[in-house]
Formats: sequence, structure tokens, C-alpha cells
Amino acid sequence: MTRRLVGLALVGTLGLGGCAAPQRTATREAREAEAQLAEHAEGQGQESPEQEQAERDAFARRAMEALRASGEKSPIHYDAGGFLLRLGDKDGSTVFLANFFDEYRSGPPEQRDEVFARLTRVLEMPDLPATLAEARPNVLPVVRSRTFFEQLPLVMKSAPGKPAPIAWKPLGGILGVGLAFDGPDTLRYLGPDELARWGVSFEQALGMATENLRSRSTEPLEQLAPGTCKAPWEDSYAASRMLLDEVVRRCPVKGTPVVLVPHRDLLLVTGSEDEDGQRQVAAQALRAMMAPRAVDGRAMRLTPKGWVPFMPERLSNAWGDFRKLELFTRARDYDEQSQQLEKHYEEKGVDLFVAAYTPYEDERGRSLSYAVWLKGVDAVLPRAEVIFFMDPALGAEAPPVGIARWEEVSRAAGQLLAPVEGLYPERYRVKGFPTEEQLARWKNTDPGDLFDADGP
Repeated sequence: MTRRLVGLALVGTLGLGGCAAPQRTATREAREAEAQLAEHAEGQGQESPEQEQAERDAFARRAMEALRASGEKSPIHYDAGGFLLRLGDKDGSTVFLANFFDEYRSGPPEQRDEVFARLTRVLEMPDLPATLAEARPNVLPVVRSRTFFEQLPLVMKSAPGKPAPIAWKPLGGILGVGLAFDGPDTLRYLGPDELARWGVSFEQALGMATENLRSRSTEPLEQLAPGTCKAPWEDSYAASRMLLDEVVRRCPVKGTPVVLVPHRDLLLVTGSEDEDGQRQVAAQALRAMMAPRAVDGRAMRLTPKGWVPFMPERLSNAWGDFRKLELFTRARDYDEQSQQLEKHYEEKGVDLFVAAYTPYEDERGRSLSYAVWLKGVDAVLPRAEVIFFMDPALGAEAPPVGIARWEEVSRAAGQLLAPVEGLYPERYRVKGFPTEEQLARWKNTDPGDLFDADGP
């Protein structure tokens, strides 16, 4: 799941030649350096960014051909950065291609035509009734990753101050719950405009939607092992059943209920004191996170105040698998955010280096995440566990001038990190570079000390 690097010394390849390079050149070279590191990390045979982009572009062309063949007459505009199609010149439909592309690549060749057939059916959105009374029976809650909701304004290029295209609220900090109108073949997400037209608040509509889901959730859970269960529904709302406490509690667990919703069609339930059950649901979640339309790999525990993030105790045999799920999810979320931010800054004419969030696993199975802070490069950093400080003026082979855990950097040089408003996962705009005095305490850090002392 996590990237395996040959060794932390490889970070030295991130050094950039030429201290007088303008910002745009430095940004380009920084991205190339990160790509070079990824190539070293993942070995040969990995697809290059250029190869993947070529595949995405080819898929988009076939998608446009399929739409034309299905009778679409309006202009079709391909947004390569957002990996989406916009139909029409103003206020038209948007077709997001990422999930279809993943299904196309992961499925058998004989089913690829069906992917394009389903893609064309996305445009057959159910018409929304004029009144709430007519719409009410088909309004359902949708639980998705918080990243899905948070990044929609970037993907949709929403103007500042404009309401989010989908009405939603956070759930347990790492997930989000929105609303959808359930049609015969597709679901249609609901935004503030639709709710306003029906004269209903988000909370009122969510209450109605939850009751509708409850009426569709009478079946027993499927038992995987004593104290460990799986939801039987595959209707795009399995993950949403975590909103129904009585459904979750149908699984008799050890301790308090713990759920994972790695896929919209997969709800897994076990107990906070069930190590074997935790390992079993983690194994299923790891597989599901690799499938198209994945939601989130992190676990949640039910408390009297609602759902909160959950991790097993460090000494538990389940901790390592849950840790992989956490790192994989955060890396995926940051990668998706990076793609959107790079496109956003490019269109705005803002030259900012969007630093990567990189998971790392050593030969002992210990893991962490890191980001690179480059001197003289205007950047936005992810909240990684470890920061590598690099000085391009020292040459391409120079080692880092400092290595430190995020908490230590925040304490000593937090004034150099300004939170970027409106971003999830969180990012920080760098304001300069640590002083020589600050770097001195991090210069000779032993890479082995970067891992938590009580880690696996």
C-alpha cells in the first residue's frame, strides 16, 4: 500500500541545481525531483505521469465519442486538469471521468464498452419534482469522504462566495454526509438551490432522508465472524447506513461498535476490543480501497456524542493494517488535492509549488509520511509527519540540511507556516525558511529516530 523507498538517503536526489533560478523554474524542477524520487521509490515498471496522462486523454476522447454516439448535440469541452467533460457553453452538465477511468483500467477488457455505456447514462439524471412532497420519498443521505465534498469547489471552479454545488456537512471529522435524489438508474446530488426551492433546510432534509434510508434497511447484517459483520446492501447507500445506530448495533460486538466504509457499497462493523475482527475488516477495507469509487479507509468508533476516528492500540496486531489504511487514504486525498491545486494556481497565474505528501515504509515495516520544504521555493506544504529541509544551492547530491517531525517544526518555526484557508486536507503556505540556528538542531537527525518509539 505505502511506497517503499530504498532508503531515506534517496531524498538527497531532491536537491536542485542553480541557486539563482527564477521561481517558475524552481517549481518545475522541484516537481521533476519529486517525480524522480517516486521513480526510485517504486522501482521500474511503474507508469510515468506522462504515460498515465496519455491514457487519461485517450479515455476522454473515447468518452466524447460515446456521448456523441448516444445523441449528445451540445459542445463537449475536455478539462484535462480536472479530468472531466463539460457539456454546453454555459450552465451545462459535468461528467467526472476519474471513477469511470478506474473501472475501465481495473475491469476485464470485454467489459470496457459497458463502462462507456454507463458513462453516457450519467446524463440521464432524474428530473427533480417541483415540490418537496413529491421529492421526499426519494431523498436519501450519502456518506462520502470529506475530501470529495471539500474539493468540489476547486473541481467545479466555483467563484468565491458561491454556495457549494452539493449541500453537506462533516461527519466525524474525516467523512461527510450529503443528500441525493434517488432515480431509477442514477442518483442526483442536491445542492442549496434545490433545497431552497423546496423550502427546506439541510437538517430537515437530512432527517427526512435518514428516515427513508431506515425504511430500506430492515435486512439483518451478514456475519463474517463472531462480532464482525458486513452490510448486505449494494445500492450505493451501504456506507450511509452508518447513520443508523440501530443497523450498526445489529452486529453484537466486543466493546463499542467500530465501522469502516471503504466503499459506498461496503459497510464493515466490528468491536473496539476485538483484535481479530479488526484485522478481518482491515483486510477487506484494504482491498476495497483499491477499487473504483472508494470512500475512506479510516475507521470510526460510535460514542454517545456520535462518530469519532478510531485506531487500535499500538501493541495490537491490528494496528499495522489500520495504519496502512490511514496512510493510503491521506496520500490519496493529498494527491487528488494536489492535482486540483496545481491546475487552480496555473489558471490564476499564481506560481506556487504544491509539495507532495509521500508515505514511506522501511524494511522493518515501520511507516511515516514526509514532505519536502525547499529553500527559496514558494510552496504550500501538506501536514506530513516528517519534514525534509533542502537547500538547492548546495547541489543535486547534497543531503537534507535538516529533518524533523512536524510537531517539532511547528513549535520551533511555526511562524513560517501559514494555514491556507478553505483546504482539506490542510496545507500551509511557507513564509521563508528556518534560520541556521533552527536548522542546526535538526541537521544530524538519525533517520531511525523519525519513527515513533512505540511503533511496530
